[in-house]
Amino acid sequence: MTDHAPGLGIGETFPKSYFGNMRKAIPKVVDGIRIIKGVEANVMDNDGNLDLPTSTFQKLDLVIASCHEKVVKPATIKEHDNIWENIAKNPWVDIIGHSGNGNYDFSHEKIIKLFKEYDKIVEINSSSFPHRKNARKNCRDIALLCKKYGVKITISSDAHFATDIGNFTESLNMLEDIQFPQELIVNRDLDILIETLPKVEK
Repeated sequence: MTDHAPGLGIGETFPKSYFGNMRKAIPKVVDGIRIIKGVEANVMDNDGNLDLPTSTFQKLDLVIASCHEKVVKPATIKEHDNIWENIAKNPWVDIIGHSGNGNYDFSHEKIIKLFKEYDKIVEINSSSFPHRKNARKNCRDIALLCKKYGVKITISSDAHFATDIGNFTESLNMLEDIQFPQELIVNRDLDILIETLPKVEK
């Protein structure tokens, strides 16, 4: 469960207090489903600053960092590289969100190697394929580099409505086509996902 952090604005997110109280307010298991409590934090500027404080991240199971056009204006490849370099070095960030968005092009090989160095997980976002600029090509290129350098990924439906939860079709088809190694997909199994995310409440 990773709702948008407050930087996206009213109507698309929740206040800081919501994320700070998730562990207290939401059970670990609901109707037999394990709930992992996190946030999709917004990159706020070209230095990779995020829209929630460390004190909130400390209370969550996982943190995704993503660029959204409403929050941080697309810039140059050099500036986007700077964003992801700083995000890679941020110890509270677990997952790199929808990096295949062509509006935020970056030096793929250089940055994917950094994600490996800092043990980040790269999201392959099925919702991006039809909706974000050049996402099909970029996600394929990024996945190939993750395969090359042994970078872990997670497959996401990025569902914004209940009926789309678990719709991984686009991502799975692409990953099968490039023969992506199963062992690098951290959400292929719940136990593996929990073991991979160091902050998950056991």
